Amino acid sequence: MSLISCPSCKKKISDKVQECPHCQFSFNQGEDDFERLRVLGYRKYRDKMYRFRMLTFVSMALAIAGLIPMLWSYAKAMDYGFNVKFTNHWGIYLVMAGFALYVLIRVLMFNTKRNYKSSK
Repeated sequence: MSLISCPSCKKKISDKVQECPHCQFSFNQGEDDFERLRVLGYRKYRDKMYRFRMLTFVSMALAIAGLIPMLWSYAKAMDYGFNVKFTNHWGIYLVMAGFALYVLIRVLMFNTKRNYKSSK
């Protein structure tokens, strides 16, 4: 007797059972039901990756929202001949937050893709 993953809920179950005790998935079903589960799993993966891509655009917009006032201040300071220090500008915090959010989203996308490929 060995443990296998249920095709529906991915929990570990015995290979001797006819029905998953967690989600009541029956192993006596036809091949069409397994294909349906595979398609549903792909759709869930696709939708999750789409949400991550949209959040990536939000993080880029956040970084640009901080970068534009910094460049405006730089251009204005250059006209008047002042020295510019970006470490004191409030826009640097938006740029850093956008960059950190971008890196976090990319790590989550990588993990999601790896988990999906390993569950195939």
